Amino acid sequence: MDKISSLKFRNPTELVRAIGARLREQRLARGWTQQELAERAGVGLSTLKLFEHEGKGSLQRLAKIAVALNLDGELRQLFAEPKSYESLDAVEASTRQRAPRRKRSS
Repeated sequence: MDKISSLKFRNPTELVRAIGARLREQRLARGWTQQELAERAGVGLSTLKLFEHEGKGSLQRLAKIAVALNLDGELRQLFAEPKSYESLDAVEASTRQRAPRRKRSS
């Protein structure tokens, strides 16, 4: 992914629209209608339409739709536990290091 297209996802509005579009792609890949997915997820048809077209809806409803599409594993990974370290030395070793100074030319 190039830098320009990755920057557009820094905008929350674009991010939720992209998630909605991906939900729609997943639904269509399964050959389901909006009505069928709404029933399987236990959400209203209008709720599903809002998710797909504008990315609007609650986290709870997003989770219901993800479970119905069998995408809950991907959703869980978004909030995976942070990496744990064995010791304080390992934490310190993982921090950023400054680059050596350049020699000035005379």
